[in-house]
Amino acid sequence: MKPPIYSLATLSLIALLPTLLPTASYAADTPANEPISVESTEYRYGAVYSASEALTETAGKTSNSPLSESAGTDKGTEINDASSKIITPAANKQATRESNYSGISKSYEEAQSATLLSDYWIYDSWVSLDTDIDYDGYYSEFTVEFDADTVFDSALVYAVIYLGRNDRYESIHVTSEFVLYGEDSSDSFVVESRLLSGFPAAEYDVLIEVYDAYSEELVAFSDGYDDADLAYLSLESDNHEYIYEDTVIVVEEHGGSTGLYSLFFIAFALVMRRAVKY
Repeated sequence: MKPPIYSLATLSLIALLPTLLPTASYAADTPANEPISVESTEYRYGAVYSASEALTETAGKTSNSPLSESAGTDKGTEINDASSKIITPAANKQATRESNYSGISKSYEEAQSATLLSDYWIYDSWVSLDTDIDYDGYYSEFTVEFDADTVFDSALVYAVIYLGRNDRYESIHVTSEFVLYGEDSSDSFVVESRLLSGFPAAEYDVLIEVYDAYSEELVAFSDGYDDADLAYLSLESDNHEYIYEDTVIVVEEHGGSTGLYSLFFIAFALVMRRAVKY
């Protein structure tokens, strides 16, 4: 049996087949100076959250809030006296906090070394992985929801969300101020984030820190060691999603002038044969 004979074009296409297929390019090695960029949207009670809601709620509860009566301390009075403490516009306070926490990186040991108040805690937290464009199992959009509680009837706080791996956390979002209502299970806060850059495909942990909005004191935190929902999240930023690289290879096979003339002769012979037949 004679071995099959392949033309030059066929052999060339077989050799170049790997380059003809779409390839997924991943930036596995992230430059050390790659900027971290994240877009976040806040929700509460099933709707997009506005920081002005916290000011309205706090002012409405100031005159008859049990907070100023319960503790009987300067701390309790400070937390509840919203009418006298809201001097700096909320927008300016938010901008200052975002500036202070921008680029902040901390280790697990630093997060655990903080002395917390027993008056606040994070009861539970949940994470959903939302968008995976290239279907590689690593998501560029995710949602963090947490339910923080306090012994007080109400307390004004804000939170800082961190994302990290290898026990090193990077801040990605500073929330607006929001009010905690005792141990109400319906007052959870939701942050939906889209990672734009700075996060190669890996397993990440989330760190949540809650701060007193008046004293700026850290009052509660939770991470992957406290809550398994915050650990081992398969994430990557948009700039580490796939990029299709379509390569077009044109193979030209030349048989010389003799081959070309032979083709014309064969075509002419076929035409003449058909003409004579009819």
